[in-house]
Amino acid sequence: MLTAVVVINLMISLVCFYIAARVWKIRRTIARLEIRIAAIERCSSNVLSMSPDFLGKRQQGTHQLRRRYQQLELQLQQVQQLLGLLGLGRMLWPRRDRRLR
Repeated sequence: MLTAVVVINLMISLVCFYIAARVWKIRRTIARLEIRIAAIERCSSNVLSMSPDFLGKRQQGTHQLRRRYQQLELQLQQVQQLLGLLGLGRMLWPRRDRRLR
């Protein structure tokens, strides 16, 4: 009977040591993950803290580009109108010459 109790206690002790080793290993893994997550958080925080300035500059650049595009569109329309008038004048000019001759 004493032998059975000792064997059962040894088995319980081995199971407890096994569980303790697994818990210790899991704890180490969790600690490493915590360090990695903290590093990722620091990096993402640094990137996100700079992004409002970056995005603001890009929005300003886009606004200036749109304004410049509108100006160029207006100039293009004016040039097209001028070329249209020159073409009309070119068509009408030889007709005047023919009438004068």
